[in-house]
Amino acid sequence: MQRRMGRGVAALSVLAMLVAACGSDDDDEKTTATTEADGGEGGGQAVEIAAIDYGFEGVPDDLKAGVVALTFDNKGKVDHELAMVEVGDTSLEQFLEDFPPVLEGGPFPDYAEHIAVPVENGPGESTEVSFTVAEGTYVMFCTFTGDADAPAPAEGEEPVEGDPHYAKGMAQVVKVGAGADAELPEADGTITAKDYSFEPDVEAGDTTINFVNDGPEQVHFAGVSVFPEGTDVAAAEEAFAAMLSADPSGPPPEGAIEPEDVGFSGVFSAGLGSQFTVQGGFESGRTYAVVCFIQDRAGGPPHAIGPKMYKIFTVE
Repeated sequence: MQRRMGRGVAALSVLAMLVAACGSDDDDEKTTATTEADGGEGGGQAVEIAAIDYGFEGVPDDLKAGVVALTFDNKGKVDHELAMVEVGDTSLEQFLEDFPPVLEGGPFPDYAEHIAVPVENGPGESTEVSFTVAEGTYVMFCTFTGDADAPAPAEGEEPVEGDPHYAKGMAQVVKVGAGADAELPEADGTITAKDYSFEPDVEAGDTTINFVNDGPEQVHFAGVSVFPEGTDVAAAEEAFAAMLSADPSGPPPEGAIEPEDVGFSGVFSAGLGSQFTVQGGFESGRTYAVVCFIQDRAGGPPHAIGPKMYKIFTVE
């Protein structure tokens, strides 16, 4: 959803823009939400799925709509994600032909009503995350491009990317049956996305955040980053606008105030969402940006660049 829509919809090649505009994406920092996957009250259906090079293991036959409390283990040698896109009666082969343009900012297929991309992991990592999914027939797949068979890169060299993992067989049809109400477990705060704005309801000390896409039409995510201490909203707005107008494939503008990534909600269509963690929690007096870099369903520029879908605020 590539290494993140911050790391995951190769996650929609806008991931590269997210990294360029919002700071570095350090693999040592987990920006994916964690929660208890015990299937208890408010925990949802407990599911354990593993990613391998190249496929998924443990996908249940009885996956149900509502809240899924997922444990996602990466047993492979390269980064993997778990992405789900509703396909209805469209074949797997047709979906894999239709979807690649989405990763370049093109339109979503008309049949892709529900989308959930809750998690991505590096090799050997295990993450627990609660997310919501709607009833339907989906393709579960990975859009990352790391090559598990390539030799380790020398110091200073970029790893070999290779073909996207779904082209190597890491894609399968999954049916989600009728289930319970999709209400996420209780969290410290919330971030609600709308077309095209954010409504953060957070306080100092909040760490676990429920993200909900309230739509009504578009796909969104919340990438959270924090500006250096002492940066006020006006300075952050100026710096962020300069970064958005810069070449996304190049470095940030010289002298720009760069925020640091501290949280990522995953990618969800309207009505769905997840619980994620903000590293270190929201700090009093610090200025944050919440950003969405997905394009419209009809294609086009990322939301942060087109309709200016970002929110910069200071935690009181």
